[in-house]
Amino acid sequence: MFDDSSGFSRHSISNHSGSARTGKSSQSPPPRWGEPIFFSIILITGVVVFCIQLWTWAIPQLTFYQEFVASHGTIIETKVAEMTIDSVSVFRPEVLLEHQVQGVFYRVWTFDFRTLQPKEGFAANRQLAESLLLRFQTGQLTECWYRTGHPEEAVVVWKNSVWGWFFLLLSFSLIVSGLVGFVQSCRLITVSEERKAARAKSVSPLQSLTGNSRRVDWSTVPDIRIINESPGTHLAFRLPIGNQPIFPLVGMTLFTLAWFIVSFGIMFHSFIYPEENRSDQVIGIVFRGLFCGVGIILLVSVMHRLFLAFRLGLTLLEISDHPLYPGRRYRVLLQQSGVLRFDHFSVDLICEEIARFRQGTDTVTNRKDVFRQTMFSRNDFETTHDLPLHQEFFFQLPIDAMHSFRHENNEIFWKIDLYAKIVGEPEICRECPIVVRPVVLNDLTLEGGGL
Repeated sequence: MFDDSSGFSRHSISNHSGSARTGKSSQSPPPRWGEPIFFSIILITGVVVFCIQLWTWAIPQLTFYQEFVASHGTIIETKVAEMTIDSVSVFRPEVLLEHQVQGVFYRVWTFDFRTLQPKEGFAANRQLAESLLLRFQTGQLTECWYRTGHPEEAVVVWKNSVWGWFFLLLSFSLIVSGLVGFVQSCRLITVSEERKAARAKSVSPLQSLTGNSRRVDWSTVPDIRIINESPGTHLAFRLPIGNQPIFPLVGMTLFTLAWFIVSFGIMFHSFIYPEENRSDQVIGIVFRGLFCGVGIILLVSVMHRLFLAFRLGLTLLEISDHPLYPGRRYRVLLQQSGVLRFDHFSVDLICEEIARFRQGTDTVTNRKDVFRQTMFSRNDFETTHDLPLHQEFFFQLPIDAMHSFRHENNEIFWKIDLYAKIVGEPEICRECPIVVRPVVLNDLTLEGGGL
C-alpha cells in the first residue's frame, strides 16, 4: 500500500507490535487487581445476602401458599401476652380466633406466624403490641389462614411484603453484576496486550458511516456525511471523537442511584416503623446495613468511573477539509480544556488494515497498523481554565496512500488517535474516524481547503 520512498512502507510499519506506538515503551503495565477485588466483594455480598433471604424469608413465603388455606373466623377476645426473658418483660399481640373446618369449630390464640411458636413474636414495646390489636374487635368477622391438616394452627395476619421480593431481586442483580464485572476484569488482566487492543478497536465509529446511503460512485468508500455535518468553529469540520463509554456509565449510574435510594429509604422506614421482635430488629438492621454499605460502595465506584471518564474535559479536534486525498496537506486544530497536568499528550494519524476470514465455524478478524505518523506530541505540561491547550499543526498524506475501503472481508480504516496521560491516571485514548478518498484525476492540488 505504501512504497519504500515514503518512509512508511508496509514492512517497516508492520514491525510495530499490537497497540504499541512509536516512542512508547513496549513493557506491559503491571496488572491492576482493584477491579477484580471490588467485583468479588460485590459478588460474595450478593451471594450471602441472597442465600440468607432465600432461606429465612422467600422459602417460608412460598411454603405458606402450599401449606395454608384461606378461611374466615370470628374474633372472640384480644389480649397482650406477656412473658419475661432475661429479667426483661416482653409483649406480643394475641387474639382468640374461632374458625370452622369441615363442620368442626376450633379456637386458638394466635396472631401471625411467629405466634405459632411459644416464645416467638415478643418485643419490649407494649404500646406497639396494643396498637396492633386496634384493628381487631370482639365479635368481628375476619379473614384467617390455617395449616392444611392442622386446623389448630391458624393466623389472622399475614405480611406479604413487596420489599422482601424487591430485596431478593436486588441481591440477585448484585450477583449478576458482580459475576459479570469479575469475569470481565479478570479477562482484561489475563489476556495479552494485543487482545486488549483488538477488543478496544472492535467497534469503530467509522462503521456507522457505511450505511446503504453511500454514494454510488464511491461504493466501497465509507460515507462522509456524518463527519461533514459537524462544521468547525475555526476550521471547516469538527471531527467526531469516539471510544467514550457513555451508555455503560449511564446504565451503571442509574442502577447505583436506584440501589442507593431504595436501600436508604428502607433504612429510614425501619426507624419509623421498627419491628416488634428484638431478634427481627437485629436481623433487619444487619440486612439493611449490608444493602446500604453496598450502595455506598457502588456510589463511590461510579463516582470514580465518572471522574476518570470526564476528567479529561472537552477535547476539540478540527480539520481544514474532509474527505482527505493522498498527497494533500491539511491543517488541524487541537483544543483541550480543563485544569489538568499531563505526563504526555500526542496525536497520531493511523491507517489500519482489517481482514476477516472464516476459520472452521468461527470468523477471525486480524488488524494491523500499516501506517502511523505522530502529528503532535507534548510532554509534562499543565492546562488551566485561562490557559487551555491550543495547538495547530499540519500533516500530509503520502502520495501513494491507499484510500478508505470497506468490504465484507477487508477494510482500510483511517483515523486520528488522541493519547492523553494525566498524572496519576491510566492513559486515555480517543479515536476520530476520517475518510480518505481515491485521488481524483486532473486534480493536482496538494493542499486541503482552509489552509
